[in-house]
Amino acid sequence: MNFMTTRANFQKNYLMRYGVLAAVCMFLALWFAYDGFIGYPSKIPAAEAYDELRELETEERLERWQQIASEQGWSSSTPDKTAEEIHDDITGQYFWAAINLLVGVPAVVLFLRCRGSWVEATEDGLTTSWGQTLRFADVRELNKKRWADKGIAKASYTADGQSGTFVFDDFKFEREPLGQMLRDLERVLDREQIVGGPTEIEMDEKKEAEKAPSADAETTTEVPSADDGSTQS
Repeated sequence: MNFMTTRANFQKNYLMRYGVLAAVCMFLALWFAYDGFIGYPSKIPAAEAYDELRELETEERLERWQQIASEQGWSSSTPDKTAEEIHDDITGQYFWAAINLLVGVPAVVLFLRCRGSWVEATEDGLTTSWGQTLRFADVRELNKKRWADKGIAKASYTADGQSGTFVFDDFKFEREPLGQMLRDLERVLDREQIVGGPTEIEMDEKKEAEKAPSADAETTTEVPSADDGSTQS
């Protein structure tokens, strides 16, 4: 019998989440960095010059400002913040740029790592695009505690004296092929090795049992009345 390859690719919608998060955070990081290093610092000379005039009377201050602004090629509008306030704003821009980088860079890494990643069935187990392999014969326990709610099952195994964990995640990878791989694993395990939840076969049987009453209710037998209203002469 020829072995048929089954592959579960990374979900495109989940990959897009990484992509959108990475794009937004990196854009904001660049925006805040620009304001912190270029935008706000460029306003400091004008703010410092205007700060020196703040103790003057309004008319004299405005007249003097117009002269200075004209000489320096600045806007004739008076600065709305002091130089000290602008320095505080610059610190804030650095902070928010750093926060967005802390989120954006890992999102970029995850996007690049997960793009094109897959889990594939082999004749005796599973292999992945990132180099992890699992032989079903090496599995000690399959924990399905989070499978029903989160779509996550963990297979604990020992290979070449090293312990490891293989994660089935049908939220990130295509559900149908990944579910088939989980079924293939359950077929070679003893029931006591599967913990935290029912097997896939048990779930199928439960669903069939739940359908049975409704199916029986739809099938009814009409019993003829004892008196059908007819008479014989």
